[in-house]
Amino acid sequence: MRKLWTLFLLFTLVCSSTLATASEYEIILDPDPEMDMYRGGATTTLSFWELPLSLQAVYISGLLGASLVVYKFLPLLLGRIKQKYENPNRDRILYYITTNPGSTISDIEKALGMKRSNVRYHLKVLQFNNKITRLEKGKLVLLFKNSCKYTATEKKIIFFLRNDTGKSILIYILHKPGITNQDLTQTFHLDKGTVHWHINDMYNEGLVDFENDGKYKRYFINPAIEVDLKKAISESEPAISAS
Repeated sequence: MRKLWTLFLLFTLVCSSTLATASEYEIILDPDPEMDMYRGGATTTLSFWELPLSLQAVYISGLLGASLVVYKFLPLLLGRIKQKYENPNRDRILYYITTNPGSTISDIEKALGMKRSNVRYHLKVLQFNNKITRLEKGKLVLLFKNSCKYTATEKKIIFFLRNDTGKSILIYILHKPGITNQDLTQTFHLDKGTVHWHINDMYNEGLVDFENDGKYKRYFINPAIEVDLKKAISESEPAISAS
């Protein structure tokens, strides 16, 4: 390694000297103002090697100093950068998010046994490097690997499938199209306000539609997302299997 750096320094010095030789320094000499001559002065050019020895020494000393600084600190800098972006815990977090799309910070914290502050730090680095994306809804933040695997609609579906009540209502509507709010209340033993809140949220996100039937509203899965919903259910845990 030291031999390579020595060769690099010599190469830089030779190349710099060659470039300096090829370059020309223009010096404008101002004649005596009392002489009856053209006031623009005369010009002449000097190569690097025609400059005073002191200027040559300053130039070469500066070049050697800069090279020594690079030689001493560049490996350290590169090592720190490598260490920063190649972190085992960060790799574990990314792998967990990849295999568990829609994970939250709490999920990662519990599954990997890491401190929340450490999880947050690694997530910031992953997001800065475009490794992950976030879906924010209220106070909940879902994490996904940055890829083309999940559309915006699929991410919304995954969000609703994370909540037991929302998941049950969504799957029930899928299997029982035309269900009413009252039917859902009786089936899941929930109060009308809770059912209405979940249904309204799903409607606002474009997951369900409804038709008025007298004093009732009958709910259906939005046909545009039905395929995505079935796919998300089939890829979820067995407990929410669509079968």
